[in-house]
Amino acid sequence: MSMYRALILSSPGSRGEKAFAYALKQVGFDAEVLQIDEAIRLRLEQDQLSLKYKLVILPSGNTYSSVVGSGRVLALKIQHALGWNLNRFAERGGLVMGVGSGFESLLHLKVFGEDYALRLNDEAKSQEKWVRVIPTGTRCVWLRGLGTMDLPLNEQNTEFVIDSSAYVEAKGKLDRLGMGCLRGDPSVEPKGDRIWGLCDMTGRIFGLLPHPEYFLSWTNTEDWYINPTRAAAPGSGMAIFENAARYADT
Repeated sequence: MSMYRALILSSPGSRGEKAFAYALKQVGFDAEVLQIDEAIRLRLEQDQLSLKYKLVILPSGNTYSSVVGSGRVLALKIQHALGWNLNRFAERGGLVMGVGSGFESLLHLKVFGEDYALRLNDEAKSQEKWVRVIPTGTRCVWLRGLGTMDLPLNEQNTEFVIDSSAYVEAKGKLDRLGMGCLRGDPSVEPKGDRIWGLCDMTGRIFGLLPHPEYFLSWTNTEDWYINPTRAAAPGSGMAIFENAARYADT
């Protein structure tokens, strides 16, 4: 059994838990899926969280049917029913990842500050496609040493925005302080400087819209059979989880 435990916090409507568990087990974590209401029943409080787990995952999905905004109800339960402060968890060495609506939960929890949010994309419709992303910054544990990657989007209908009233300061955190983010590749991204993911100032909390858990092997791509010799090769998403394992070992 691994020395490091990972918590995948499930909620009504979330998905991808099995893919996350597989990825984490492949890189050496002992992964546990726990439904949030069960965590509340067990009274898994802040100190227990830090003592028991090295990593927390907030999966994507139509959590709580998104009736009051994607990720909002989960964020409220994390903050008020569990009493977790994920910034404090990260300051004590813990890792956090939120994908899709899990990323939105992190934004509602203000783990990156007040100046970042998600909104409906210009088309106001869901998209299923692959995006090419470029890691930037120097702080992010999850992205350390990685180059340009292709990652899948899955029914994503939101885009990342920076509050216009604080744009200069908030953008400076990304550009000057090396806060860390995933930017769209301008050579293929029609909107230019689009941001697909964000890391906090500790480098340990990472939120993103594309899904690393769905690109763990080259067979996850639609055209892998064109070059079947790559079938057993790991996908770009696996490298992100491998970075988490390397950090845990330091």
